[in-house]
Amino acid sequence: MIKIFTLLSLMVMMPMQLTSTNYNYSYYGESVHSAPGMTFAAYLDAQSLGVSLSSPEDLVVYEDQIYVVDSTTNALIIIDEEFSLVGEYLTFELSDEYEDYLTSEGSTDFSDITIDSPYGIDVKETGIYICDTGNFRVVKLNHDLEVLGVYGDMDDKTFDEIEFEPKKITVDSSERMYVVAKNVYEGIMEINYDGEFNRFTGVNPILLTPFEIFSRSLMTEAQLAQLQLFLPTEYTNVAIDEKSFIYATSKTSENNTDNPIQLINPKGVDVIKRNGYFPPKGDIHFVLGSNNYVIDGPSELIDISSTHNGIYTVLDQKRSRLFTYDREGNLLYINGDEGSQSDKFSEGVAIDYFGDDLLILDRGTKTIVIYQLTEFGAYVNQAIAYHDEGEFEKAAEIWEEVVKINSNYEIAFNGIGKLLLRQEKYEEAMEYFKLGHDTYYYSKAFKGYRNEILERNFGLILGSIVFITCGVIGLKIYSTYKKGGSILYDD
Repeated sequence: MIKIFTLLSLMVMMPMQLTSTNYNYSYYGESVHSAPGMTFAAYLDAQSLGVSLSSPEDLVVYEDQIYVVDSTTNALIIIDEEFSLVGEYLTFELSDEYEDYLTSEGSTDFSDITIDSPYGIDVKETGIYICDTGNFRVVKLNHDLEVLGVYGDMDDKTFDEIEFEPKKITVDSSERMYVVAKNVYEGIMEINYDGEFNRFTGVNPILLTPFEIFSRSLMTEAQLAQLQLFLPTEYTNVAIDEKSFIYATSKTSENNTDNPIQLINPKGVDVIKRNGYFPPKGDIHFVLGSNNYVIDGPSELIDISSTHNGIYTVLDQKRSRLFTYDREGNLLYINGDEGSQSDKFSEGVAIDYFGDDLLILDRGTKTIVIYQLTEFGAYVNQAIAYHDEGEFEKAAEIWEEVVKINSNYEIAFNGIGKLLLRQEKYEEAMEYFKLGHDTYYYSKAFKGYRNEILERNFGLILGSIVFITCGVIGLKIYSTYKKGGSILYDD
């Protein structure tokens, strides 16, 4: 039975594995052919850069420069817009500002700072923030690469038993740091500009079934203590947008299968939209249970990056794939493939947009892989941009071009249907929404079409009602007289 199950799984999943850059999911959950939204353009390696890339861990783009941290060489690497090396930095001098602070604290140690096993980095106008994981702290530099601050002692009971090991970081316009730390399940750490711990945000709740809740209510304290420990989901990465909303990815688990991507507002509430056919979570089909033929289990999302008009991409490390969504949660396109060739990546650890291109940092091949938009991907992004700008006619024109390239692309039909709906061409709009399986807008188009029919035939409908009413009354009178009765009654 096990061999039969494995063979059947292989037959179902292999087409997907072989066409990993050429598929999307239909309304019915089927894997259908789709043109790729991005394609390989170039790659950078240690030799071309002239550095020692041993274990690159994170990458971020700021003002046309690329910043990379390496956890083995303990280096900060900066690359310019021409993909040439700016420098590889291992030590950092103290700024005058930080020296003054140390003096005020009674310290006399003004030695240069080094970093140990850095795993995360973010760069903003206010400075360069590095997760100095091996030293259990966050180091803040200015853009002259001088130390502005070192933040390590977190005043929270969480760290009474464990060390503060920051793994990933993002920073908002108020210099608040949002940190994903190792073995911290309470949520994303919010740290003030001065390094003081503020709160946990974006806490992933534990979801128990009604049966589990009822069962626990009947247990003694001793029985509850023997139960398996239920831990909230552990975050894997964070990134912030211009509105200070935090994009976050987390590991899937038994209690968190459909919520590995979040958009957390300043109140700590997940407000990401899930209006697509399926929740944004990477692959929706996968095999449970390991075998030697197909990678098992759900996508393992370990980084996220957003670009213009609410479009964002997540990196699935398990299958080396990139899933791109719009702000409504529609899956736009899937790219990437596993391998050691220059156009593939084997252990992607970070992504970020570089203009319209996407950079993938691959720890496995020790390279930065560059993907650029295809004609199809550029059309899709442009159509979404036009729609956001209120240029609905231009958006529909672009969606028509998309359909010419990919006739399976259901989102395009909905885009055209929305223009027809605005133009009050309800019947045509209904046809496009039917092709796109958009029941919400189909209902709106049907309502408009129904009202249009009623208005167009109001006279005929009213006349029919009057005619039918008179006919009924006439039949009643005729029936009464035929039976010898009368419809007139004397007092």
